[in-house]
Amino acid sequence: MVKYLLETDVLVDYLTSNENNYLMNLMKTGICFTTVLNASELLAVCKDDNEKSAVRSVLDSLKVLGLHSRYALSIPDFADKTENIRDALFAVVSLINKLPIVTMNRDRYKKTTLKIIHPQEVGA
Repeated sequence: MVKYLLETDVLVDYLTSNENNYLMNLMKTGICFTTVLNASELLAVCKDDNEKSAVRSVLDSLKVLGLHSRYALSIPDFADKTENIRDALFAVVSLINKLPIVTMNRDRYKKTTLKIIHPQEVGA
């Protein structure tokens, strides 16, 4: 089965959209992963318990990957190909776990050799 590493923007789209969205399609076509980094970004902006509950519900339906200390060793491979350490770390997770990145902002990782997928491309 196909596996995907989801960027925060795809998860935000699901949480803020009232119509068909990308996450549901991705989950129908493959196994969806994200990271503790993305989970932290989502939870950090929650304004109340209802929002926290919605985020937790989404995270419970995904496989959330931790960040191993060995990932730091590969940061130099992406430091000059991404805008910041956060994106470099996410790229390392993609590389080490052999997962394509699904994001609405393909430009974010365009300097890398990683497989980057816009969610519109899935199931098209």
